[in-house]
Amino acid sequence: MRKIVAISWLLWLSAALAGCREDVPVQEKCVSFSNATTRALLSTTYSSFKVWATTVSGESQTSLMDGYRVNYLGGWTYTEGDGTDGQELQYWSYSIDSYRFHAGAPALRVTAGTATSLTLSLTSSASLGETTLYSEPYVVKNTDAAFGSTVSLKFNYANARINLAFKYASAGEVSITDIQLVPPAALATAATLAVSYNWVLPSVKTGTPGITATSTDPLIFANVTVPADSGDAVETSTPHYVIADPASKGQWTLKVKVNGTDKQTTFSLSKAWEPGKSYLYRFAYTDEANLVFEGTETELFTGDDPVDGGNHNFS
Repeated sequence: MRKIVAISWLLWLSAALAGCREDVPVQEKCVSFSNATTRALLSTTYSSFKVWATTVSGESQTSLMDGYRVNYLGGWTYTEGDGTDGQELQYWSYSIDSYRFHAGAPALRVTAGTATSLTLSLTSSASLGETTLYSEPYVVKNTDAAFGSTVSLKFNYANARINLAFKYASAGEVSITDIQLVPPAALATAATLAVSYNWVLPSVKTGTPGITATSTDPLIFANVTVPADSGDAVETSTPHYVIADPASKGQWTLKVKVNGTDKQTTFSLSKAWEPGKSYLYRFAYTDEANLVFEGTETELFTGDDPVDGGNHNFS
């Protein structure tokens, strides 16, 4: 009985997506979403997003998808799964001059949206799955080669990513434990973020988070073992996904134990964190100089796994 039910469900899903076939005229193709080029590899971590789609014909603008929930069920669908009741397949039409799309993920952290905006809820977390994303604006005209094709949204992280890396210049292996990064002030642990879209010159802008909860607790990182005579920096395995809070500017303190001995150092950040940026704070330890802050690397945060050693690249 279970096998029959499973087969029936697959047939049902196939039928719901049948209008998306590539071998039919554009005006008979449904609007569908692709996972192939999502910048954050969306379906590997998230199972839903909310999308707004607007059609433009001359001076007239019409809502096509007003916060549709899109679920990943082996492919992206907005007619099956949680929260899709009343959402019907929408189709491409040459009578439309252009289509505009923007989205937020996952669906439960998109609290509001319009044809030009999103409101997102954010949390500070050690889990990638608890981050929030917003898409780049996607515009396709009826003269574009992409017209009638699947929509490939590119998502950016609303969170920032923080991690630490350590080098050791001595002959013996070093164990760095009890790693705590103490903030200069109370940092946001929950917030809302406003995202606005400019469709004249397609671009996106994020507003200042509306902070709803803060904490002065240090950020805790996993222990690190640095090999003897290593010239490379070893990164912790537990990055934090934080809220881009203006309070991140100022003097931070790093506290660790190096082979069981308490060590600490301070360093200052002159600029606040930004959404979608990845920050790597590099430290060096030597028998002579003790613990030294070497500087910051900043790159685009895309959700890729970091590379340990001296070659840090998150993009």
